[in-house]
Amino acid sequence: MLKLRFPLPVFRNSKEIVSGKNSRMALKGIVANKAALIISSSFKNSSHYDQLIRLINSESVLVIEKSWAGEPDIKNLAPTISELEIYKPDYIIALGGGSVIDGAKLAWMFYENPSVDQNDLYKPFSLPPLGSKSKFASIPTTIGSGSEVSSAAVMIDPESMSKKAVVTHDFLSELVILDPELVSDVSINILKLSIADALSHAVEGYVSRVNHPIMDSFAEKAISIIHKNSQFFNDTKFSIEMITDLQNASMLAGIVQNHCVVGMSHAIAHQLAVHNIGHALANGILMPHVIDFNMQDEATKFKYSNLCKNSGIQNIDQIKTLFKILVENQEPSVSIKNREIKKICTNALDDPAARTNPVSFYEDDVNKIMKYIL
Repeated sequence: MLKLRFPLPVFRNSKEIVSGKNSRMALKGIVANKAALIISSSFKNSSHYDQLIRLINSESVLVIEKSWAGEPDIKNLAPTISELEIYKPDYIIALGGGSVIDGAKLAWMFYENPSVDQNDLYKPFSLPPLGSKSKFASIPTTIGSGSEVSSAAVMIDPESMSKKAVVTHDFLSELVILDPELVSDVSINILKLSIADALSHAVEGYVSRVNHPIMDSFAEKAISIIHKNSQFFNDTKFSIEMITDLQNASMLAGIVQNHCVVGMSHAIAHQLAVHNIGHALANGILMPHVIDFNMQDEATKFKYSNLCKNSGIQNIDQIKTLFKILVENQEPSVSIKNREIKKICTNALDDPAARTNPVSFYEDDVNKIMKYIL
């Protein structure tokens, strides 16, 4: 992989991406002796469960139900890591939402490098290489996280109790499968929240301090697709064609996030998982207010204007309205103590996403925006 000592807009991505109806058939094309399929327990109820296992081109397949609930941490990853160490797969397939794929990446990393120094976990690109024992595939069953095309895996840090990213380009999957039929059983409310997450990746990535012309085009296309389908967001069921469209938008937005990082909304949202506020919901609520905050800067205001023009959207208010529609009637009901709010503000300022927000922000700014989620 290219190693640079100076910044250039490099484009890195997963090796092969298969999308569209019946794209799960690509599992026939993998070559493995022992494949481990990591899933959430709920997928066992899917009508596609048995067929998907049969499609995996491997001499044997072990199904592992993820050992973590919610976001992964080192302690609750241990049972899954143990199963991998005993089975010794040469192919690991993660199937599920963002936390399933992130947790599977981390379990893969510990399986390949059991003696990794935990002090190096959160130092970007400091981990030993991956791939000597196993290849890795991602099959997302929600729309929005972008984990399938991300060099990061997010986990809970037990010391700060905030979400932190473990980063290595080796996390980019050997194979990504975007099959709309595997998403079609997900509830509309969950789908809408996950779309809000994808939209936040595209918007924050576009105005990020990391400049990348290719990513600008991806962000514009992702937002254009989401906006085009917004007329159907209140339907009781999404069509396969619509899900396919939105999966592609989510993937593009995930690639944007991976290259440009994100901003203030994510810096705050990463602190809210331990308070039972979902990541996608947090971003959906916070983004309109973060946009307002960033628009005090004229250069950022101009970038938002360009984003709208190139995405076929009238103005930034339409994007803010999209977020509000996607989280409508899904506001969290939580009570966070003042001392915990202060910790959230402090941790948000330390989050890597804070450094790429186009406008510098401070504790008082986070405190003001936090009020919209409480």
